[in-house]
Amino acid sequence: MNDTIVITASCADVASPDLLPAEGHSADAPFGNFSVFCLDHSGFETAPRAVRGRHTRVSYRLNKMIPRLLERAGLTADALAGPGCGMVSGSSYGCSQVYEMHRRLKKMGPRGVDAVRFAQATHNYPVSACAIDYKIEGPCLSVLNAETAGLDALQCAQDWLRAGRCDRVLVAAYEDLAPPIGDHLADRARSLPKQGFGEAMVLVLLEKASVAQRRDDLPILTHVAPVPPGGAGLSVTSHSPGSPGFTPRTLEYLGAGGLIALHDLLNSPEAGQRGPQQWQISAAGQSGSGIVAGIGIGQMEDCL
Repeated sequence: MNDTIVITASCADVASPDLLPAEGHSADAPFGNFSVFCLDHSGFETAPRAVRGRHTRVSYRLNKMIPRLLERAGLTADALAGPGCGMVSGSSYGCSQVYEMHRRLKKMGPRGVDAVRFAQATHNYPVSACAIDYKIEGPCLSVLNAETAGLDALQCAQDWLRAGRCDRVLVAAYEDLAPPIGDHLADRARSLPKQGFGEAMVLVLLEKASVAQRRDDLPILTHVAPVPPGGAGLSVTSHSPGSPGFTPRTLEYLGAGGLIALHDLLNSPEAGQRGPQQWQISAAGQSGSGIVAGIGIGQMEDCL
């Protein structure tokens, strides 16, 4: 019998027009009739040189977010060490350094590229760097896809837990819109007037209920599965009669959008107000392919 999978904790850093200074200096005006809202990266930019030499700004943020998640889950870093914990990330664009490194290789050849920087310019680097720092020895993977990437990572984590490959999984989704990604978005935005794109990082901890140290009423991940092609976009719906509605953020967070919606739902007033509830988060890409995640909120036995 499969163990119940619970969502123990989540945390997120999300760029938003509401959080920008009045002058909006983080909105990159040169891109034209749309805006790219960026996260505050000053922590990485002012970090010691040795830290910046070992991390990218994505891996740095992920490394700093893990302790926040552990605090919310009531765990220590020791809980992540060893083969019992895995880690998976989802992103639409991955690390922009991959694109930049390819440009440098083409221009200068292998001798013109620093070996450490070349290693950092891989899509899996944030997961690999954090797995090393926290001694995570379970399965680790980076998923690249379109708008469904975050929920794809969630499905991967679910599969690992059900297959018994590990007991808990850190699931991350992020978008880093540094150049040249911004240039690509500028081309895409020409057909989407006034569209806004935002950087984000969200981290979710999934655990088997049997190993979860928190024993309070944890949300349950009931299922994650592909859905038939439909309209592109993100939706959050309730399947419990009388449950209040929930509207996802309107800014486009690309592959991170699905996990951001999950984080927002679990931390919203709408969740758990009227007893046991069943929620569904679905994301579909421009190609029409989609994925859906079911979340049960309330008494464990009522949500299965």
